[in-house]
Amino acid sequence: MTFEICVKRKTIIDTTEHALVVGGPGSGKTTLALLKSRELIPELELGQSVLFLSFSRAAVQQILERCKEIFSKEEMKRIDVRTYHSFCWDILRSHGGLLGGKRMKMMSPSDEGIKRTMFVGDWAEESRRMLGEDGIVCFDQFAPATAALFGRSKHLRDWMGRLYPLVIFDEFQDSDDEQWLFVQELCLVTQTLFLADPDQQIFGGGFRPGVRSDRLDILKATISLKEIDLTNDNYRSADSEILAYANAVYSGVAPLPKTKDVKTLSYNSFNNIFKSSVHFAVAVTRAELRRRGIEKPKMAVLARSNDLVAEISDILQLQHSYNDRTLKPIPHEVVWDQLLSAAAGEVIAAALEYKSSDVETSGHFIHKKVYEYFLMKKDHCEQYGGRGAKGAMDKAKRFLTAQTHKKEGKAVRRGAPKELELALNASPDLLGDPVADWKTVRAAFQSHRDLKSIFQDARMLRLFRASDVLASSLSNLWVSQASYSGAARALKRVLDRERVMGMDSQPEGVSLMTIHKSKGKEYDGVVLVEGQYASPFFLQHEAPEFAASRRLLRVGISRARHLVILVRPKNAQVLVS
Repeated sequence: MTFEICVKRKTIIDTTEHALVVGGPGSGKTTLALLKSRELIPELELGQSVLFLSFSRAAVQQILERCKEIFSKEEMKRIDVRTYHSFCWDILRSHGGLLGGKRMKMMSPSDEGIKRTMFVGDWAEESRRMLGEDGIVCFDQFAPATAALFGRSKHLRDWMGRLYPLVIFDEFQDSDDEQWLFVQELCLVTQTLFLADPDQQIFGGGFRPGVRSDRLDILKATISLKEIDLTNDNYRSADSEILAYANAVYSGVAPLPKTKDVKTLSYNSFNNIFKSSVHFAVAVTRAELRRRGIEKPKMAVLARSNDLVAEISDILQLQHSYNDRTLKPIPHEVVWDQLLSAAAGEVIAAALEYKSSDVETSGHFIHKKVYEYFLMKKDHCEQYGGRGAKGAMDKAKRFLTAQTHKKEGKAVRRGAPKELELALNASPDLLGDPVADWKTVRAAFQSHRDLKSIFQDARMLRLFRASDVLASSLSNLWVSQASYSGAARALKRVLDRERVMGMDSQPEGVSLMTIHKSKGKEYDGVVLVEGQYASPFFLQHEAPEFAASRRLLRVGISRARHLVILVRPKNAQVLVS
């Protein structure tokens, strides 16, 4: 389906007013925004650019790939594609002193996660207090602090308007109340273009504070703008019924479209074929995409919870049999929660310190880092609905006790803390090769079932695209002192910077993630997995409409260009009725 610049699209490209483009997955919202930008670029003065803001690094990467298809190399220099957080932090770092008379300091996301977990009271109020009194800005305060800065300094706000004659806001239906304050300030000094799909609002309902279902109504009531609706357009899967199928699931109304591009694989949860069914679905999706002429298909395997994503990763690493067909292990990447990956990485770095330094001085530090990791795990479970919050807290307490014992000069006598020490002490000597040494100490975290999640989360650090910088930092430590003393601090510095400023890599091969993390991405094929005992597609407390679950399923299904397979228990809730 060729992108058509019809009269209504031409209206958006030509207008000098604020504008709103509403449309579903693959409707061409991003393409239209970039075409508008291309029309404006020849008129830009020296130093001016078009600013394109999105929420996630994955979405930023997707937009940059689209830019390469539309812009020349010279034109690419005049469009600045950023996350909200990256853009706001640049402003706060340079001009934040105008708010409180002191240079602003960023509380790292990892530190914030730990402090939030341990804080008793209203964390939002505490983060505002730290900003006002101490000049410390937390991750979620970037946008409101920038809004306050623009409100206080008209000169700075006007300068932003001159620097960026057009600002594009992606996925605007998911903006929260504090980001909305920041957006309104920019609307006063520059032209804005909002891209939105109200049916893809999956972060409301308490999932992310301040996200409101009536965000677009608030926008239209506050700002005078032109609006066009591309809801009925589909350029992502135009030759299939994938989007129609996703919309039918969203509505809950039968019938589902009959299509070869969306299939369901049902399994009997009582005869233990869940693992082989999941493995078969991934294998057959890859084979079918190749049969259709896609030589190197990009695939996503999606589930509702991180727990199930972890289980699927374990499944794909082993050989299984399905209807007498042998299924070989499938290489894959796992897109984990970034904060958990960073916390796990700090644990591994602390293990490097333990292994290469004086055990008496580093012994309590490794237990401290494991304790902080499990606090983060507990917080993650509570925020995102995964199982295991209580279990994570129980593990945290055991390592807190171990830390206390080591500080008091006492031995750790049993359990996971003791097993970890034994495994690290028994592991091979370190060689000064940061990659090999990292793998050596990481293997010790397979010594006890309580530590398995640390091993898994730490494996995903390469997705931060910081591996070269990280290896260099660790290597410099070894060269300068013949040990990895300070490794945890060095790793934290690298990953915190990547958390704010970095970007996700383009997906290659098979990628595993939660449905929430798939938003803003596109794949040739998608496998959606419903657990046999947990992580159902439909949450029972949403019955009978299951509105939020249906909206989330629509997002997951519509990530696919060519093929979708749903893996479901035979007794699962029906998709439509």
